[in-house]
Amino acid sequence: MKSLKTLLMAAALVAVNTLSFAKANTNKSFGSEDRHLSGFNAVSVAGSFDVYITQGSSESVKVEAPDDVIDRIVTEVEGGVLKIYNKKNNGMTWNWNGNKKIVVYVSIKDVNMVSLAGSGDVYFKGGLHAPSLKLKLAGSGDLTGKVDVRSLESSLSGSGDITISGRAESSSVSVVGSGDFTGQNLATANTIVKVAGSGDARVNATDKLEASVVGSGDVHYTGAVKNVTSSKAGSGDVSRM
Repeated sequence: MKSLKTLLMAAALVAVNTLSFAKANTNKSFGSEDRHLSGFNAVSVAGSFDVYITQGSSESVKVEAPDDVIDRIVTEVEGGVLKIYNKKNNGMTWNWNGNKKIVVYVSIKDVNMVSLAGSGDVYFKGGLHAPSLKLKLAGSGDLTGKVDVRSLESSLSGSGDITISGRAESSSVSVVGSGDFTGQNLATANTIVKVAGSGDARVNATDKLEASVVGSGDVHYTGAVKNVTSSKAGSGDVSRM
């Protein structure tokens, strides 16, 4: 009986401590910092942040995060690239596991690349305009946005997804892994798409489509495309939507 009482008391203490920790974690105050950065035309994100990119007449970076971790969010410009990542702690990369998302707002004038590595999400739903643009995704995060470009190059490796709408004269898509490229609302003239793995690609073309599939993934296409060439190795398929 005594051992049972001791066990119940221990369980009660664990429950109280767990609730106290959860409450403290939930009630952490959030801070906001304007990082005074400029001179970048590309954005590289590594981590579990939510990043919102807008294109305008000025450059700015704002970070919203809990007060006790906001200084661990590094934003720096190197070689024209705005890098956003976690500061290392004792040689190890630190990751935020709290209930609320760490959010970074980026305003950019000219852009030629957006890349994401990790489990974060990057949004540019207001649209990005450029002569040429590269989108790179590695990991389980998502890239979602709208573009108006002459040339678009999208590469996806891992389990994340790229969802793009807008216009591009030419588009090149590479999918490696289990992620998906969703671009049926991206109007293009010419598209080259390569899928290796179990991921899928959805594209839209009017003049020419070159599609290759290796593995179990699929390429689905729409648009009044006049010339379609395809190759397959595995159980995947190339088909009209």
